[in-house]
Amino acid sequence: MGDELPVLTGTLVRLRSWRADDAPAIHAACQDPDIQRWTTVPVPYGPADAEDFLSRRVPEARARGGAAFAVEDLADRSLAGSAALLQLVAGVGEIGYWVAPSARRRGLGADALATLSSWAFAHAGAHRLELLIEPGNHASRALAARAGFVAEGLLRDRLVVRGERRDALLHALVAP
Repeated sequence: MGDELPVLTGTLVRLRSWRADDAPAIHAACQDPDIQRWTTVPVPYGPADAEDFLSRRVPEARARGGAAFAVEDLADRSLAGSAALLQLVAGVGEIGYWVAPSARRRGLGADALATLSSWAFAHAGAHRLELLIEPGNHASRALAARAGFVAEGLLRDRLVVRGERRDALLHALVAP
């Protein structure tokens, strides 16, 4: 999958480079209605979409100064989600993530976000990290807060999801 990223270990999760053999687990996770509702994944999500994610989306993050990580549950090494520094421009990074249904409500998502954020500040040159979360996505907003992100305001018509303009709440974390 290109240049290997460092393995980042949190309290509950391990972030690692994506591998080609992750495609079936990505496909399975992205069947989830909440991932389809709140992220920009294609709907319906087929096996070719998982392959596209690995072959195109992951390298795109790297090309924009970021890094895309697979999130594994430390307890059983299962795929718990995705956490990516989508881009890094002038020290400001945008993060995107999703949490597999089987990994929810156990603190794995917040640990992954905190682990990625610590790495971005210490090693990627970030001084500010941002999340764009739709106002109705209460679970993601709560996860962001548990990872230390602060809601800063509403950005009207900021997101385009499958051709539809949507509002987003800007959440941010600044370097310690």
